[in-house]
Amino acid sequence: MLVRDQMSTPAVTVRNDQDYKVALWLMQENAVHHLPVVDAAGQVVGIAAERDLLLAATRYLQSAVEVEEVMHRGAVTTRPDTSLTAAASLMLRHRIGGLPVVDADERLVGLITETDIFKVFVAMADEQATRQLPLAM
Repeated sequence: MLVRDQMSTPAVTVRNDQDYKVALWLMQENAVHHLPVVDAAGQVVGIAAERDLLLAATRYLQSAVEVEEVMHRGAVTTRPDTSLTAAASLMLRHRIGGLPVVDADERLVGLITETDIFKVFVAMADEQATRQLPLAM
């Protein structure tokens, strides 16, 4: 199974020059925990994780802080034709919970998260367990 089969598309994004409160609002409105961060040209420049934004909220309660100041720079990305196993390995290796999915021109086409991958692996394990159950007599 490939990333393209399970990724969220279109990905909800936030611009690097927007206030971090906008990013938190977008996460709450869309029930997501990671947002690809794009620049004015639409290129992925990082990823914002909910936990980092919440930490920023406690530090900068009344301050105007841009997403760029709290995002992870140089987001690790993947391609739509990457296997889910390879994407999961990439997340484990980099200790991250989401990967922006980009095309050959580095344009954002979606987002794959650890939750997306867990759902598939659990469904596959359930299916395999069901096949191995003995038939009732």
